[in-house]
Amino acid sequence: MGWSLEERRGRVVDAAVQLAADRGLEHVTLRAAADVAGMSWDTARESFYDHADLLRAVSVEVTGRNVPVEAVGLAGGGTFTEGALDVALRFWEVLTAHRDLQLVSYEISVTALRRTALRPLVVGQQADQRALAEQVLTGFAEENGVVWDRPVADVARFVATFLDGLTTAWLVDADEQAATEQLTLLVQVLETFVEDPA
Repeated sequence: MGWSLEERRGRVVDAAVQLAADRGLEHVTLRAAADVAGMSWDTARESFYDHADLLRAVSVEVTGRNVPVEAVGLAGGGTFTEGALDVALRFWEVLTAHRDLQLVSYEISVTALRRTALRPLVVGQQADQRALAEQVLTGFAEENGVVWDRPVADVARFVATFLDGLTTAWLVDADEQAATEQLTLLVQVLETFVEDPA
């Protein structure tokens, strides 16, 4: 078949993500992903350096699928608290739309922390989460005339860390009401990081 390298990698990664979501990351091997992708083992093997390369590609794909920023409107309305909570709830809805992908992301983190060669995966995940938070915070500030009283990167690290913990708790208890209450508290704290325009 005349697939390009990029197409071959894409097919195998899609299959690997599906395997991880359906059965867990421990079932993701290059051979299994190739089989699900309808590709020969030799063809798949030519597309990836090794298993770690496949897991790196899966990590990037899962991170991208978890929160497509374009799906989260950044314009709020009313007071800071009302507008920020509205955006936070929309963000959370997108973030938690696919519980299986959140679980895969968590499994990647644990696997990467246990294997030195894969540690860059979890470092990359953290960097991506902070960059995403910074993008949302910056967009929200621009859309709503908000000025942060400290570097937005510091606020983003705080928000990403908070959401990481909240997501883990939600994976355990699936308590949407508790998550909403925690997001409300997050917004109240964020309001203390806003410069008073007066």
